[in-house]
Amino acid sequence: MKPRERVLRALTHREVDRVPVDLGGTQNSTMCVGAYENLKRFLGVAAATRELSRVFATVIMDEAVLCRLPVDTRPIFARPPAVSATRWLDERTFVDEWGVTFRRAEAGVPYYDPVGHPLAEATLADLDRYVGPDVEDPSRYAGLRDLARDLHENSDYAVCASTADTTIFDKAWMLRGMAQFLSDLLLDPQFALALLEKVTDIQSRRQVAFLREVGPYIDVLVISDDMGTQRGPIIRPELYRQMVKPFHRRYIATIRQHTGAKIHNHACGSIFDLVEDYIEIGVDVLNPMQVAANKMSAANLYAHFRGRMAFWGGIDSQRLLPRGTPDEVRQAVRETLAAMHSLEGGHVLAAVHNVQDDVPPENVWAMLEEASNVERQA
Repeated sequence: MKPRERVLRALTHREVDRVPVDLGGTQNSTMCVGAYENLKRFLGVAAATRELSRVFATVIMDEAVLCRLPVDTRPIFARPPAVSATRWLDERTFVDEWGVTFRRAEAGVPYYDPVGHPLAEATLADLDRYVGPDVEDPSRYAGLRDLARDLHENSDYAVCASTADTTIFDKAWMLRGMAQFLSDLLLDPQFALALLEKVTDIQSRRQVAFLREVGPYIDVLVISDDMGTQRGPIIRPELYRQMVKPFHRRYIATIRQHTGAKIHNHACGSIFDLVEDYIEIGVDVLNPMQVAANKMSAANLYAHFRGRMAFWGGIDSQRLLPRGTPDEVRQAVRETLAAMHSLEGGHVLAAVHNVQDDVPPENVWAMLEEASNVERQA
């Protein structure tokens, strides 16, 4: 099978010749800068390093690297605006286009934490005046139609597209502050709903502008909203259904109006108790399949959601990839494919999350190669 056919068959729960494999196809399945540099040296490839997310220190992987890997995906991301709204306060601190302040935790640590929240003390009147980023700025989408058409018409890869900034729940708490927003959901639902409404409107307009350019040519549309901790959902499922789910439903309905692509939703942690909700609102595939979290084992997900929800991920990035041996990685790949019955469809194999700097390139290669070598017997 060609890569695009393999991915689309898997996402529609049909048999495949081997499990589809992804690295670099989405903003949540790419590599951090250090890991990417190590992989390039391992492969002996000279290629550019382009930033995807400053906050998470991730990269857009170059075609010179991707073509050396047995992966089935290619990414398209919206561009930064031509005129950046980011303001640097010092060498470790910046304010993004939403007004959220991020600070690098300490020297030598590449990640940034949200430390300032522009709506932390806002009233409803303040929220009404808040504008947010100009998500319809044409410079964000310049040239993407031609790029998407070219990948669709002149490559065999599954085209995975994202604006990269896609969240609703996550964005709401970043604007308000996590503790304050969680309190709002219970104690000030009027404000919480108004904030979710504001963010949903902005993010929906972003998706519409993006999909007007790439919608006809893509196979997978990637959105995100982290709803889980290691043990379970961040908020009670009943509260999710009352307060957040209606906005996720509307967001997905808007996306559906502008593309026939499969909808891939990233939600970290133990989200087992929300999967039925995601099925109901029209999500086609869930990432990251965080197997180290409670109730998220491959066998449990397969047993409960076979044929109704596809999963993308499954190779543990908390312990296995950074600390395991290549042989242990290969064994985990085989066990995951067996537990998910991956050749029956319903699974795209990838690391649970972006490959971090402490992951040896030998383990990355072992994951990809082992998955690509497990084929259906004639």
